[in-house]
Amino acid sequence: MVQAAEKPEPSMVIDLYGVREALTTSSNSARAAVIDAIQSGEMVILRSVSHELKDLFPELWDDFKAISPKKYLHSTAGTISVGTQLMERYGGSLLGAIPTFDHFEAVAAARMKKCKLVSGGKALAHCKDIGSKCQLNTFEAVSIYEV
Repeated sequence: MVQAAEKPEPSMVIDLYGVREALTTSSNSARAAVIDAIQSGEMVILRSVSHELKDLFPELWDDFKAISPKKYLHSTAGTISVGTQLMERYGGSLLGAIPTFDHFEAVAAARMKKCKLVSGGKALAHCKDIGSKCQLNTFEAVSIYEV
């Protein structure tokens, strides 16, 4: 009797900005790599993505729904607590510009799961900045092109 292959442990977590970039990129190989990673279980999706994507980018909703199967990573009280601690540790700049809490939460979720964070655009830069400024030596934020 042949046993079904077990799904791998996730090694990546993708946030809203990574999903958006993956679904809008002109690079078919990057899009396919992200979708394959989600379907294989190698990449999990932050749970908030399903709600935010539908509200903020309704034109991408059908493409997102078509990805199956997919596994979500739920935010817990622990994730929110760690995100808050990172935000306090990060502090504010002289101009008051600080990444939004969802960036801190994404960094916290990826760190707690011991995964790379896949993001895109300005959010990726913010997440890398959080990792650097908070001296998170084992944290890695990557773009969809590095999947």
